[in-house]
Amino acid sequence: MLLLGVFTTAYVFGHPAAVFVPLAASFIALIYAGGWRNFKRLAYIIAALFLVGFVVWPAFTASGGPTLLHTPVVTVTRREFLFALGRSERIAAFIVGGLLFVTTTSNEEIVAGLRSLGLPYAFCFAVGTALRLFPTFLGATGTVQQAQAARGHEVSGGNPISRLRGYIPLLIPVFMTAIRNVQTQAMALEARGFDTRRDRTFYNKRSFAPADWAVVVISLVLIVGSVWLSLAGFGGI
Repeated sequence: MLLLGVFTTAYVFGHPAAVFVPLAASFIALIYAGGWRNFKRLAYIIAALFLVGFVVWPAFTASGGPTLLHTPVVTVTRREFLFALGRSERIAAFIVGGLLFVTTTSNEEIVAGLRSLGLPYAFCFAVGTALRLFPTFLGATGTVQQAQAARGHEVSGGNPISRLRGYIPLLIPVFMTAIRNVQTQAMALEARGFDTRRDRTFYNKRSFAPADWAVVVISLVLIVGSVWLSLAGFGGI
């Protein structure tokens, strides 16, 4: 619920100053929860998405306000700049919020929580398996990078643009390694007689505590308040 509140706040507002609030709050909470290591792994991806959105979005929005940049190729007005910055911050807020969630919540807790909401176990297991693919991709990336570095392909040197280009040859072996690991996991499940149609039991079953209800109430207030402020015209461009 708290993650939904952060996502809603980042989505309903368009002004970068308003979107920066949930982004900064999520980032501070991520660092406090010990997620700096996870953030460093995705720092280049977050920066690349931020820069691409910041460059592309002005071409898809109406101009307005004073001109901030004028060249023979492109002209950027104040409204285009604020629009692009707000949308890029929104994407970063979604990624950082998701990192905060997976950092503080284990896969087993996510599956047990979804199952306690009455969702089918097959769906819950699929979500848990998809989340496990994230560290699988990271591990495969590290292995492939070391193998390519041993063959003379270096991706850690140079400027950021050359580093991004250096990661392109790693995509195919990383995906093939991840697919091979998924196939191995599927065969292991079949060998153990895994059946998603049966009811599952959980050893670690928790019930809602007063603190959980307090977080739910705070999240609902955050969602309703942000939507109301957005409809009232606050946080617009």
